[in-house]
Amino acid sequence: MKSKKAVLVYQAGIANVFKVDCFNMADYGREAKRLLQHTFTTCEWYAKGLRDAGYNVKVLACNMAGDITHALWTDNLDEQPFSDKFVKTDEYNNLR
Repeated sequence: MKSKKAVLVYQAGIANVFKVDCFNMADYGREAKRLLQHTFTTCEWYAKGLRDAGYNVKVLACNMAGDITHALWTDNLDEQPFSDKFVKTDEYNNLR
């Protein structure tokens, strides 16, 4: 059985939630499908709902404008200029 995976990706001023096939930060094999793009808080709650529904949810960021579906994402959340607005996570990988 294929595991259900999703990624909350913070973007400058907004956030996205993607369903993914794998947790690659590069687009290779990721097959990201955007489920939601909205405010940080809205996407955080949506991602928590997915987690509660059995998804494995990771948290990443992308400091680029425009469509980031195929962009390089990063797990270096502390270096993002908007990191003070993120939900508090356990080592940024598991939403509380």
